Amino acid sequence: MLANQSLTPPSISTLTLTLNPSNSFKQLRKHKFVSRAISNHKGYAWNELFVIAGTVIPAIALPVLAVTALSVVVVVLQLYTNVFKGWLPNSTVLMTVLAVVLGLLLVFRTNTAYERYMDGRRLWGTAITNLRNLARLIWIGVHSKNGHLSPEEFNQKRCAMNLLMSFAAAAKHYLRDEDDLDFEDLAPFISHIPEFSSENVAGCKVTEGRVLPLDITHQLGSYVAVCRAKDHIDLNIQNLMNSAINALVDCFTNFERVRNTPVPLAYSSILKQIVMIYLLALPFQIVAQASWVTVPIVFLGSFCLLGIENIGSEIENPFGYDANDLPMDSFCEEFRCEMYALMSRTTRVSCEEWSEAFAFTPVPEHYRTAKGMSSGTTEEVEVVVKDS
Repeated sequence: MLANQSLTPPSISTLTLTLNPSNSFKQLRKHKFVSRAISNHKGYAWNELFVIAGTVIPAIALPVLAVTALSVVVVVLQLYTNVFKGWLPNSTVLMTVLAVVLGLLLVFRTNTAYERYMDGRRLWGTAITNLRNLARLIWIGVHSKNGHLSPEEFNQKRCAMNLLMSFAAAAKHYLRDEDDLDFEDLAPFISHIPEFSSENVAGCKVTEGRVLPLDITHQLGSYVAVCRAKDHIDLNIQNLMNSAINALVDCFTNFERVRNTPVPLAYSSILKQIVMIYLLALPFQIVAQASWVTVPIVFLGSFCLLGIENIGSEIENPFGYDANDLPMDSFCEEFRCEMYALMSRTTRVSCEEWSEAFAFTPVPEHYRTAKGMSSGTTEEVEVVVKDS
């Protein structure tokens, strides 16, 4: 087969129908909430003031209303009965001190959770980078010395590309504690491995003690070794490939670290307890001076404190299906599209096919003036570059 072989890969739906006529692969769950894109337009995002979906409001609504209802009861008892006469405090110093301590604890909790979220995003970026590098090295760099790959060898190259796509999907499902194999973004891409063939994968789960993403890296390592043994790659390419595979293992290990190391229960539990004690004591501290104003004060205070505390719990594990989790489905889908585009091109790229280049863009006037050039010709630019 010629070195400029190309592949027009089938769609996922076609793969599903081909590998499993019953079309029984599990459909991917969709994100509950579409992640916001960063906008380049300046201005205050007024629409975010009225958003409920994807926020912590549904989670904190009940405790906020409960604490507010307590404040109403306290105000009524203070104004219309003598229940609290003589023992309610006249100073808010204690609550002020507790508020400062509570604020520091909440900041630490939120920062810790956000750091875990950003760790997850950085690791995904690193994993995709190494997958892209491996894809380039395999698709462009693996070739025989005579310029021809046999049909079997070319099929092995395509299988290796499928393994790259399956690694991203396998890592995603592993981080979500989904140990099934028959997902539509996973099963078709590992079906060339005998133990994961279409006949064996339906309804099966990953064997206990095995980690599918690591199995995939083992398969990739074996492919690299075979390519080197057949002299389809040189030593430098082999080292680059192995380095990328090692980096994938490192990323996956750090994925496990983020997922399996939550904030200690002792810390998260005591923080929730302190927040609730503070909010329950707040109306008793201020009702003597604030009267009915106690109710909105307690409502706003509970909304802020419970909201900030709940944000930490929401984002500390960024790998699930929650609204604010990382859009891992999008990461995997975008990477698959990139691989399809790469595999639809020729497997060899030659600079000898380039057309004539546009050698120099017009030199700006301010640059010509600064460098003492009269017209900005090619010769003048070459002299300036040589002198610099």
